[in-house]
Amino acid sequence: MLPLLLALLQQDPGFARAESLLAAKNYPAALHVAERLASRYPKDPAAHMLLGRIHYARPVVGRYPALEHFRMAARLAPEDTAPLQWQARVGEYLKSDEGERMIREALLKVLALTPDDPALWTQFQDLYHNDHIWAEADHALARHPGDPIALGYRAEIALAQGDAGRADSLAAQVLAIRPRDLGAFLTRAEAGFLAQHDAVGYAWYDSTLVYADLDSTDQLWRQVWMIASPSEFDHYRETDQGGRREFFEWFWGRRDPNLVTPENERIAEHFRRLAYVRQQYHLLHPYVLFNWSPVRREVVASHERDWAESLADSSPGLYPGDSNNPSLDALRVKLRAGPDIRDVNGAMGVRTLASVANLDARGLLWIRHGKPDVLMNGVPDPLRPTEPIPGLDLEGWAYYTDDGPVSIALHQSMSGGDFILSPISVRQEAGARLLMQTDRTTLPATLKADGWSAFFASDSWRLTDLYVKTAPESAAMVLWDSGAENEVARAVGAGLLRVSAPPGPYHLGLDVDSGGAVGRIRQPVRLPAFSDAALGLSSLVIATRDSLLGREQTLAAMPVSLTFPAGRPLATYAEVYGLTPDAQGQARYLVRYTFDGPGAPVRFEFTRELPARAFAREQLVVAPTRLRAGHYTVSLAVTDLHTNVKVVTRDLKITLQ
Repeated sequence: MLPLLLALLQQDPGFARAESLLAAKNYPAALHVAERLASRYPKDPAAHMLLGRIHYARPVVGRYPALEHFRMAARLAPEDTAPLQWQARVGEYLKSDEGERMIREALLKVLALTPDDPALWTQFQDLYHNDHIWAEADHALARHPGDPIALGYRAEIALAQGDAGRADSLAAQVLAIRPRDLGAFLTRAEAGFLAQHDAVGYAWYDSTLVYADLDSTDQLWRQVWMIASPSEFDHYRETDQGGRREFFEWFWGRRDPNLVTPENERIAEHFRRLAYVRQQYHLLHPYVLFNWSPVRREVVASHERDWAESLADSSPGLYPGDSNNPSLDALRVKLRAGPDIRDVNGAMGVRTLASVANLDARGLLWIRHGKPDVLMNGVPDPLRPTEPIPGLDLEGWAYYTDDGPVSIALHQSMSGGDFILSPISVRQEAGARLLMQTDRTTLPATLKADGWSAFFASDSWRLTDLYVKTAPESAAMVLWDSGAENEVARAVGAGLLRVSAPPGPYHLGLDVDSGGAVGRIRQPVRLPAFSDAALGLSSLVIATRDSLLGREQTLAAMPVSLTFPAGRPLATYAEVYGLTPDAQGQARYLVRYTFDGPGAPVRFEFTRELPARAFAREQLVVAPTRLRAGHYTVSLAVTDLHTNVKVVTRDLKITLQ
């Protein structure tokens, strides 16, 4: 169309005059000139495009006349996409379901002409879809056989319709043309997970990560941002394109629900959830003003607070645990200052999170936390159930999180009919914030593992060794920093595991696996500091032996259950750090072992003297006659006789039987 338009501009000075008036925002004069041109050239699409653009720039009354002229231009120039794109702009401005229909009508025609503009495909994905609409889009794109862009979009449509086999086949055609197409890699990964072929899904997702540094359009991030924490959003924004692969390996690594296996089962779980929520919880009205206007959300927020107050009037028993049974007046104050759907429903720019994800609030919760542990229709708080409220599309969801049970009310917004988060109390508002900033796996961890841990100084005084032994023996241990953000150390294998890290607080991940049954521990741990300048004592370890063993040998021989055969000798091992030497370079300390069990405690006490070294090995063989069968709490105390400073190990509970 552009050459034609330029030719007309040269032929009739009215076009240039109208363009100049439009640029100067003199809309009445521009409209007058353009109407004369359209009357003079009624079959000229350029005249109708010009008149449509002027109507579009005028106050609100100009939008519908603009649409008619853009449609006329599209009929006169059926191979030109510009009139169609302007039709979509009219729909964007008008919003509502009507504006969305305008956008959809225009974009389907654009896709039939060309699939080359990725921004238009992204916009089409933001609309409401059902099987019929997806089929229309697929039909439009099928007009471009062999085009890798069209094939890729058709593969995404097949995924949206739940057809994993067709999606995989179309993506394979893309890769035959463009071997490094990240979108095709992602589609094949999703198709594998959707079809329950997890090995295939992992293989294709790994291929995607190999080329993650080529991801200039944030395709990988668009798949996962819905479960990201605020700090992960910041981390991603700070990551340049060359660090994308490392970022996503870190992102998924901290979510791995089974550290023993080479696969990260959380990835498969995420993509299956993603497929489910796109089918079940997609927005029905994505272009309502609530999703696009902060002002509209202010209005809805006011109505939501009024609704919460009306619940307080009718059901004060909903709030017995909020601030020591407040009076209704005090509760109203809290409601006015507290629950705020603008915040808990969130926004990315002017749009709501739901709009960007094209998922209602239920979908945003499900993608993060999976199926709710409790779901009650008509009841706003499943943790404090009341009689269902009639005549209201309301759901109460509850999750049992590591921070305790959390509930949230969701109901259809007065501004369009899609479900939004609607906290009815300050407690629910806090819970909603927690749920929308965290995520969890629901993969079962039913296996109960036995085991113990021990701390020793590393060969370098800057580090501390943490040893762990478990049953089952197939285990993996990871230390993350105290915020569970960055991995510091990892050990995987059977038998005795060891990691080394600087002293301080960490978050420990410890998983065991037995034939697919998983045991999972996630908890804080602190690695103690050891030094050659201050008295310190390692953990105490014990083995069934009649002779002294080294550190690793004793640790390897100590049973996971801490159960030893009665009537057999026991060999102990510990390390004493930071003993003070005298003038002759000798260290002297008092050591006391206490076995507190059946009958009177059994104690062994000695004074040790030895040349001062970086550390002293404290060892003892206990004859079988000294301890009878039973349960014992064992401790070791060391007193430096030069400084009179004393240290004691933590209690070790053992059984002789």
